[in-house]
Amino acid sequence: MEVALQSWLRPALTPVGANKDYERFRDQLEAVDGLLRSSHLESMALDFARQGWERADGRGLQRHLRFALKALRVEVLRMLLGNMPFREFSRAIATSDLLADFCGALTITGIQGVSKSVLDRAAKFFTAEQVRWMGQVFTEMCGEPDRAVELGLDGALQTDACLFDSTCLEANIHFPTDWVLLGDVARTLLKALILIRRAGLRCRMPDEPEVFARRMNRLCMEMTHARRRADAKRARKRILRKMKDLLHMIGRHARRHRDRLELEYAGTGYSQRQARRIVERIDRMLGQLPAVIGQAHERIIGERQVPNAQKILSVHEAGVRVLVRGKAGRDVEFGNSLLLSEAPSGLITDWQLYEQSAPAEWRQMHESLERQNRFDLSEPIGAVGTDRGFWSKQSAAKLRDQDIYDAVCPRDPQVLRQRFGEERFAQLQRRRSLTEARIAILKGRHGGRLRCRGFLHRYQAVAWSVVGHNLWLVARLLADGETLTKAA
Repeated sequence: MEVALQSWLRPALTPVGANKDYERFRDQLEAVDGLLRSSHLESMALDFARQGWERADGRGLQRHLRFALKALRVEVLRMLLGNMPFREFSRAIATSDLLADFCGALTITGIQGVSKSVLDRAAKFFTAEQVRWMGQVFTEMCGEPDRAVELGLDGALQTDACLFDSTCLEANIHFPTDWVLLGDVARTLLKALILIRRAGLRCRMPDEPEVFARRMNRLCMEMTHARRRADAKRARKRILRKMKDLLHMIGRHARRHRDRLELEYAGTGYSQRQARRIVERIDRMLGQLPAVIGQAHERIIGERQVPNAQKILSVHEAGVRVLVRGKAGRDVEFGNSLLLSEAPSGLITDWQLYEQSAPAEWRQMHESLERQNRFDLSEPIGAVGTDRGFWSKQSAAKLRDQDIYDAVCPRDPQVLRQRFGEERFAQLQRRRSLTEARIAILKGRHGGRLRCRGFLHRYQAVAWSVVGHNLWLVARLLADGETLTKAA
């Protein structure tokens, strides 16, 4: 089934004069628009959208396929603009003919279908694996001479060398101080209580939820300033005991209100789905309440360390890990380990985000090499360059067996000095140092931290970021090529 991307009655864009930055951005968007068509990404999006819709009527299927194309373009554009929040992104599209035209939302009657809820639904249209598959196909097209010509490139981009680096993809959480988690649980439960009581379901409480919130905030402030006192250790233990008692009381009230909402939600203004969300929120906090209190007790009252594997870093983000990076000004980071493989051309050829503790870096590298060897590329991987964190004897032996040039930075300074005498090693190491900038570009599109909740959503966001980055990279090459051609 053919799906029209834009209406023939689409109005012309608003002219913008004497603005080189706008012209450059417009040229890049036009190049990305052409890449989405010529790289078969739109065709893949339609194929994914048809799955499960084989028996749908023609009009419903047509509407579904149109939304699939819109979802693809909306997410690519959002990544190009820095992974904007949906509300801000909605305003940006609604106030720009250029952005609305790229998304297919610009019609003769105006800009339509760019509300916050529509954009949020578009972001969840494709699964993370589908997005990853689209990124792999685009990489394969860039690396094959015949298929690269279809994209408008003069030749294939170099993909026979892999430059690896790893980083921490930070979660959007505050610093995980133990007693602060008690305040987080209390505030979440009290907000749910307010929603239930406003709907008319009230159980006996000595005070309103807002009063409990003020009491918890007051204890948090006392805990903050207790460290400045002479008897800081004793004062912190005393305050924590008060916080524990108050949190237990809040938990009991939340459980009674939760049970009543589950039984009597029909008499409120909430739908079954809304009531279920409130119940799930309370259950999630009540399930963590004993562990949060136990961790704070161990650290503050028992003065004992809690192993990182057992430590709760956030009551809202379960898949967050402690990563010891050892960097200046930031010895420890909280998030997930992210591995990136970059080609000398700047193309991100492979990536992996680890939910659990990541394996050794050299193992991550070889897992990535196995994935990339399955790509549909005629030119095999011939060289690998990384920093010294990836070096190991096992890795060096594997690279020799696979006939891959080993440009991994050795840990022995004398061996490193000798290897810099090899021209190819020195060249790959100099180029490998720029991978840090590539990571900064990719993470900069998130504003440093991903705002999405849950590991699966962060994984999907990384997949879209890589696709958006590679489209932006090739589009910039195409736009610069056209500029040079015009200048000549």
